[in-house]
Amino acid sequence: MTQTVENNVLAEAKSIQDCVEKYRVDFHRHPELSNEEFRTSKVVAEALEKLGIEVHHVGKTGVVGILKGKFDGKVIALRADMDALPIQEQTGLLFASENPGKMHACGHDNHISMLLGAARLLSEKKEQLHGTVKFLFQPAEEIAEGAKDMINAGVLENPHVDYAFGMHIWSDIPVEQVVMPTGAFMASADLWKLKIRGQSSHGSAPWQGHDALVCAAAVVQSLQTVVSRMNDVRTPVVINIGTLKAGERFNVTPGIAEMDGMNRAFDAYARKQIPKWMEKVIKNTCAAYDCDYDFDYNFLCAATTNDVKITPLAQKAVRKVIGDENLVNWEKIMGSEDFSAFSEKIPTTFMLLGCRNEENGCCYSQHSEHYNADQRALPIGVASFVQTTLDFLSE
Repeated sequence: MTQTVENNVLAEAKSIQDCVEKYRVDFHRHPELSNEEFRTSKVVAEALEKLGIEVHHVGKTGVVGILKGKFDGKVIALRADMDALPIQEQTGLLFASENPGKMHACGHDNHISMLLGAARLLSEKKEQLHGTVKFLFQPAEEIAEGAKDMINAGVLENPHVDYAFGMHIWSDIPVEQVVMPTGAFMASADLWKLKIRGQSSHGSAPWQGHDALVCAAAVVQSLQTVVSRMNDVRTPVVINIGTLKAGERFNVTPGIAEMDGMNRAFDAYARKQIPKWMEKVIKNTCAAYDCDYDFDYNFLCAATTNDVKITPLAQKAVRKVIGDENLVNWEKIMGSEDFSAFSEKIPTTFMLLGCRNEENGCCYSQHSEHYNADQRALPIGVASFVQTTLDFLSE
């Protein structure tokens, strides 16, 4: 970084980097899948209790820490997700996963560790705080259920949260840089399933049946016209068909075809219209092939949107940590984050924290079996949590 005088909060975060890295190594060694974060939540709760922070358990594995400042004031929530992925790790790290088929391949081990580091620094500033900090350690982000479950359990109340701040370590962004725009910058994610019901026949006499596979192939092709002809192309959407299954034998015309996929959008109107547009295509295509269908659509998580009024405060706070030149612009991301569930309830800001460094192999994409993060990102994440909290509560 090019700052001549280091930010005080960043200096404090660097002073506890060893502790934060020890947490990260421990969590990385013991990854747990969505809604199975039992060991992780136990470690988190014990760490918060040692800091004198009030601890509440939410659902199966969620943890909430509450730090009340000396003075009354607003309430800020800081969020970290805790779940790992069903991936066999291939990093070769000395602290690689000890749980076969499970890996922290998305950086959530870093998120937990950074938030625990922030909790330590903020607990030391308790006598200076004007307000309350809620530390939200959330399960099940990878299946887009955890944020909604925590909200339904009441984590935004008692006391009511005025603002939530979160972050995700990101392998495309160089280490020591941060991305934090205003408005929608990560897409929504919605899951759908389609079953096409035709009538099977002998492969030598396809006219005696209604080929569900041929119908499915036509649907796959036609659904892309939703993207290019029904949607306003100035508001990008993605319709992805992830699986297509049909048939049981080489000489039988399939009577059933099943497919599923996930759609992405930034615009709320387009997101709501997509299933209507899709069903129009599906209905008419199936009719042309004398097939019936069952179409199930699940609105999973909305676009991640940074509040236009409060996010500039967070941007200013993070600039204090990393310098003006390291808060960089970035293209919108079609990936999704269930932090958006908080955005639908209260003002929020979500930050992407760079961790890419090709020289030490920290250059693989999220969800890769080789994924790793440059640990120089950790104190920046800790300091960003802390500085944003201090600035928001003192505003």
